[in-house]
Amino acid sequence: MDASKLDFGQAKVHEYETQIRERHLDTFGHVNNAQYMVLLEEARWEMITSRGYGLAKVHENSVGTVVLECSIRFRKELKLRELIRIRTKIDSATRMMITLSHQILKEDGVVAAEAKFLMGCFDLKERKLISPTSEWISAVTGI
Repeated sequence: MDASKLDFGQAKVHEYETQIRERHLDTFGHVNNAQYMVLLEEARWEMITSRGYGLAKVHENSVGTVVLECSIRFRKELKLRELIRIRTKIDSATRMMITLSHQILKEDGVVAAEAKFLMGCFDLKERKLISPTSEWISAVTGI
């Protein structure tokens, strides 16, 4: 399947809610920068799992997702026990890669962070990028 031919205006936004825990904090009392990566990873796993492509399917098909590049813009600090919502959506694709965006929202709707990820569909046996399968595309786009 050629992902670049899809209409990403139809891609569904996935929302994942969680709470900031002690393990997320640094000595300044707010979320450590590295923990943002952990929270965003959780959101992506929830997204693909809820769309039928969880870890069992990754192992069954020997096809998963690999992060090739990422950037995070920190806008407002997150503190202990705050409830947050992470919105995830595919923005674009080429034949071999997709661009995914995340927004981390505070409980009042203020954007705490924005992230962009360049990702690929990865063959776990051959250890290389492959053209996305239709199941994988469905998991990341929701369409």
